[in-house]
Amino acid sequence: MKIGLAAAFGDSPLRDVSFLKEFARAAEECGFNSLWVPEHIVFFTRYTDPYPHTPDGVAPWKGRFGLYDPLLVCAVAACVTTRLRLGSAVLIVPERPPLLVAKEVMTLDHIAGGRFEFGAGLGWSSQEYAALGVPWPGRGKRFDEYLEAIRVVWAEEAAEYRGEFVRFEDAVVQPQPLTRGGPPILIGGNSEFAIRRALRVGDGWIGVGTRYDDPEPLLARMHAALDKAGRSRNDGFQIKLSLPYSPKNSDDDLLNMVGKAANLGLHELVLQLPIRAKSLAGDMGRWSGLLGLAG
Repeated sequence: MKIGLAAAFGDSPLRDVSFLKEFARAAEECGFNSLWVPEHIVFFTRYTDPYPHTPDGVAPWKGRFGLYDPLLVCAVAACVTTRLRLGSAVLIVPERPPLLVAKEVMTLDHIAGGRFEFGAGLGWSSQEYAALGVPWPGRGKRFDEYLEAIRVVWAEEAAEYRGEFVRFEDAVVQPQPLTRGGPPILIGGNSEFAIRRALRVGDGWIGVGTRYDDPEPLLARMHAALDKAGRSRNDGFQIKLSLPYSPKNSDDDLLNMVGKAANLGLHELVLQLPIRAKSLAGDMGRWSGLLGLAG
């Protein structure tokens, strides 16, 4: 099982672009496999929708909150690393025009030399959709069509697509991705709908922002869905899970959880670890050493 990192940038003056570059270099040097970054285009000081990844439904950020665009973050990180894989966790695809997403992700695939993994999801905030002028109803079907349309323009020199939400013909989005067929698309989300969608239209699945300290319940659902679909974890379908770190747990608790995740058939565990701007090298080295990663 591989170990990656999840981190946000732009959320404080200390976590600026210079820090992002240092973070990516340090992650690669310390043996982490990947760096995954989140997305929200717009935040609000008050939410009407419950946040799905906390017990009380309250979003973990407070007041004004900043966040860089994930595709640009990955492009910057790609330019200062050579092996580190990069991913969006997750890009809220229905909020953006699909041909724009196809162009941006294709470009990033070239910049990263094929190291980008396209984590894609629906999001959870109807306020965000409304602020961007995108209808909330029908978002699931819109999402499916957008992914289909993106794959079409990646594969065809003059593409045509006719759906309910997306229609184009003789559309040229060139050059084609560096990765044959385009970067792998991993569907994010912990719901049954998200898991089924991942198996139906994705190259893999990434559980994001889960509140489970124990990964077994969520991964049991994933494996049950795999069995029902007649799929195997060995057929190329990637299973990844991003888990938060809890300061209430000891180092032994973390290692036990990592071991359990590996035994549950996870391809990659993405950890949200406390790595501070003022002690980047020390924190990164500590976690790498604890996890037994080769720097």
